Amino acid sequence: MDIVEIKGIIPHRYPMLLVDRIIQHDPRVRIVGVKNVTANEPFFSGHFEQDPIMPGTLILEALAQTGYVGLMSDSEFRGRLPLFASMDKVKFRAPVRPGDQIRLEMDILNIRDQFVKMSGNAFVDGRLVVEGTFVFNLSVVPSRPQIHSTASVHSTVILGKDVEIGPNVIIGEHVIVGDRTKIEANVLVEKWTRIGADNHIHFGCVLGSDPQDGKYKGERSWVVIGDRNIIREYVTINRATGKNETTEIGSDNLILTASHIAHNCKVGNFVTIVNQVNIAGHCEIADRAVIGGMTGIHQFTRIGTGAMVGAYTRLPQDVPPYMLCEGNPAIIRTLNLVGMRRGGLSRETITEVRNIHRIYYQSGRNASQALAELETIRFQSPEATHLVDFLKTDSPRGILKRAPDDAPSGDDA
Repeated sequence: MDIVEIKGIIPHRYPMLLVDRIIQHDPRVRIVGVKNVTANEPFFSGHFEQDPIMPGTLILEALAQTGYVGLMSDSEFRGRLPLFASMDKVKFRAPVRPGDQIRLEMDILNIRDQFVKMSGNAFVDGRLVVEGTFVFNLSVVPSRPQIHSTASVHSTVILGKDVEIGPNVIIGEHVIVGDRTKIEANVLVEKWTRIGADNHIHFGCVLGSDPQDGKYKGERSWVVIGDRNIIREYVTINRATGKNETTEIGSDNLILTASHIAHNCKVGNFVTIVNQVNIAGHCEIADRAVIGGMTGIHQFTRIGTGAMVGAYTRLPQDVPPYMLCEGNPAIIRTLNLVGMRRGGLSRETITEVRNIHRIYYQSGRNASQALAELETIRFQSPEATHLVDFLKTDSPRGILKRAPDDAPSGDDA
């Protein structure tokens, strides 16, 4: 990390910003920084002016700031304020003078909910100059004016600027809520949930609850929600199964009333999920997909970019990008031409996607034969290449079947 990235992580500024660069970072293990010591540092003018020596306390501060950068790079601790709780076994072994470059090494020894213990060593030209053990208190103070008096917000919650927490909301431990997000009445946000900025979460939603999965044994896992999502009443989103696994919701999505997104799902950006859609575990829904109301989606199913699923559909297999499907069980009906045009795809791109659809679904070839034919064609648009790659990718569910011969084609739409 350079100085610009460092300033984006920690609040320190000149003359108290004492780390110039991060040269190594192993999350939750070790971080190494560099401090270039120059003669124009303000502290030299009043500290042994005839024989300038960097104050030992500032070397300790430089070590602490290096550890701070490592902690704040971890999204679980972002927004926390590490404060010195104690220092132990501190030894100053050699002076640091103008022109020296200090190598600042911080190794994490232990992490608890509110305390982090680190071992620090500072070197100049390979020679140890300062060493010690540091304990930081991870301070968090929720912004109470943003919280309704009847809400319950755990002390470890991190709230961004201008967050609104409505009546009877319950927010559990280790939750992050981004700037300007509004959480309306009676919402439950359980532990290990991260919510981005400018989201609007409506009445009665349950976010971050345990996965409805017999394999889940209480391990730490996450729900991560991006920015600018509208999540309407009574939506439920479960955490993932598996240690440190994640259920991911992107940005700019519209998720309507009483829909359910199960464990380990991945939802992209600009996705519309209409009322009472049930999405089983491990599903992947790509950008700009539209899922009609009352649809049930089988676990491990993929829905491609710009695809559309009609209402009341039972979806047991993958829907390729830009396709339109519906039925019980679902079949591919045609291309989602309206969606492609609204998405800004060029006429040439739409022509290539139509050609792929024709070969794969309307030529009478089986899947292997159709893919072999597609391999002989050099497509120009990234959208067409993406569609072919989707069709070629092995999937637990397989690709959704073609429409009957008498169904309308993309050319008829």
